Amino acid sequence: MAIKQQKTFCRICEAQCGLIVQTEHDRVLDIKPNTEHVSSQGYACIKGLKMGDFAHSPDRLTQPLKKIDGKFEPITWSQAIAEIGQRLKSIHAEYGGQSIAAYMGNPIGFNLWPSTVMTFFLKAFDADKLFTPGTQDCANKFAGGERLFGSANDQVFPDIEHTQCLIAVGSNPLISKMSFISVPKPMEKLAAIEQRGGKVYWLNPRFTESAKRFGEHVAIRPDTDVFFMLGFLHEVIARGAVQQQRVADFMRGYATLIEVSEPWTPERVAEVTQISASQLRAMVDCYLAADGAAIYSSTGVNQSRHGLLVYWLQEAINAITGNLDKRGGVLAGRGVFPKFDPPTLLPRSRINDIPYVNSTIPAGIMADEILTPGKGKVRAMFNMSGNPLLSCGGSERLAEAFSALDLFVCIDIVRNETAEYADYILPGLHSLERADVPFYFFTMMGLMPNRSFDYTDEVIPPPAQARDEGLIFRQLCRAAGRPLSGSKPFQWLSNGAEFLAKMPVIGKLARLDKIFLGGMIRSANLGGIQAMRKFPNGRKLSPNKPGDYLGQRVNTPSGKVELAPADLVARVKSLEQVYLQEIKQKNELKLIQKRERFTHNSWAHNVEAFIAGDRYTNYLYIHSDDAISRGLADGKIAKVSRAEKSILLPVKIDDDMKLGSVAVPHGWGHQQAAGLSVAQQTQGVNVNIIIPDGPDSIEPLSGMSHMNGVIVDVSAV
Repeated sequence: MAIKQQKTFCRICEAQCGLIVQTEHDRVLDIKPNTEHVSSQGYACIKGLKMGDFAHSPDRLTQPLKKIDGKFEPITWSQAIAEIGQRLKSIHAEYGGQSIAAYMGNPIGFNLWPSTVMTFFLKAFDADKLFTPGTQDCANKFAGGERLFGSANDQVFPDIEHTQCLIAVGSNPLISKMSFISVPKPMEKLAAIEQRGGKVYWLNPRFTESAKRFGEHVAIRPDTDVFFMLGFLHEVIARGAVQQQRVADFMRGYATLIEVSEPWTPERVAEVTQISASQLRAMVDCYLAADGAAIYSSTGVNQSRHGLLVYWLQEAINAITGNLDKRGGVLAGRGVFPKFDPPTLLPRSRINDIPYVNSTIPAGIMADEILTPGKGKVRAMFNMSGNPLLSCGGSERLAEAFSALDLFVCIDIVRNETAEYADYILPGLHSLERADVPFYFFTMMGLMPNRSFDYTDEVIPPPAQARDEGLIFRQLCRAAGRPLSGSKPFQWLSNGAEFLAKMPVIGKLARLDKIFLGGMIRSANLGGIQAMRKFPNGRKLSPNKPGDYLGQRVNTPSGKVELAPADLVARVKSLEQVYLQEIKQKNELKLIQKRERFTHNSWAHNVEAFIAGDRYTNYLYIHSDDAISRGLADGKIAKVSRAEKSILLPVKIDDDMKLGSVAVPHGWGHQQAAGLSVAQQTQGVNVNIIIPDGPDSIEPLSGMSHMNGVIVDVSAV
């Protein structure tokens, strides 16, 4: 068979880079960056270029598995669908839809079709408990969009190709790209800011890899970003640097914002941020002098205790200084597909009445939803391409919760740690095995500095009995006697498409995934799948237009940006107590996460290339002075403890760490993963064993888990 070459795009992260994949005998031979792609222009990271290793892993699941007497045994698809459907039907009949929940993991979250069908599946059972990694990394921004701009889908991003001053907080794009913005060549674009005479600041407890390339690093005490933002806002207002007419025309709540900022002088916030008042004022100088400036925060901030407040304050600053909807400031992009109105009344969890965010429930209370008795107790869980056991805080309690489920089904391409607790494991698809269009962030939210659109056909066929996740959910609905999305016509369409798919020729035309994708493409006036196949390098779309958002597309009832949402203003009042606590704990060590080039959450450790050399484990990164005072040395074993939980791991002395802070990369701890033959040989530990979970550990309005800036004890072993 001749070697084939096909252009596609990566679905690992927001960048969604263009790729060229060479295959032979339905196996990937090589993956290269696509130099002609309209967006990525020849850029791709090492993880995207190694996708073939994931697709062809020797641990790849190729048939359904059922746990029998504690062991997984292969079964047929018909048996799996029938048994799961019957158990699901019984649970629903006895306990109702609130007893059924799902978790959708990161590896499939960037694929539009399966993630959409999972929501249809839940709706079939009148269920709404969808857990995602969003409340581990970004839900604060969704909650902020709801309050400031009227919709979780209304988000802004820095116009980095034109800005003259960028203040990046908790971001390290050289290692992990940028969040809530599609920038395939982030460091090149950011370096250009200084090349044209602008300035980049990096606020981070670590002197990051990005900060070493260019810009100015400003070391901040972990989990004090909210005080930095309050001090910055105070200084902007004190200088009279507010665009008063713009505020009057397009915003509400400015008087309250003044009251919020009034107590927080640069000198006062310096006591906890450990950023001097003069340094903060110098940053304000630069920001206000620039013809186009932006404050931008990412995962390092999102995972703190006050990520929602930080997001609110940063966007309030961008707005009142005239940088919202301005060239070089922050822009509100336009989605590709027609916008839908999200529900105005979001559900609330039975656990402490915690609100859902962007129609999802916080993963930090997943164990509580399963273990807490009473009406609405989760009894059936469907996990699609996720590994919450390693990704969520309180891992040991979560393992207890999974063991308590009446039905636990995992759909994945490998058998990971979470799947070990499943009753059934069903083999799904790798992204190279499915047709797709870009992720929700771009198609719906428009988070693209350079607007473009892609369509890809599948590159390789799935192995053996691996099956489209959308088809699995559709078949389970039929087996349980519940119509997909609660719609009988929809289920009839699904059944008809499944029947026709078995026929030659017509079967290719009747695939429901491509019918769905084609309909979405046509809704964007892009002509359908056939038309998009003419653009294998992606299709450029009309550019963003500064000045087309304020007064025109803001979705709040008032039509104005809400600068002072009442519940956020009330939350600020609690910061006085937090401030005093920070003063009291100023000598305590704080734990932060650390992203690594060769890992991606929990699922990149089963590829040998990614764990070569000293990458076989994670480490405790600690400043030499902090290490010496605790009797630690490079390579020695440290004990990291919090609330009677502890982990042991080797030390790496790293003077890039700010004094008083330590870092441990997450996603490790694969020793019990019998289905991951490579990862099981690694020695890393699961830091989420010591990360808190439960209702008291999450930000109450955004559901974000507290995973950065956690107070820990560190000692020698």
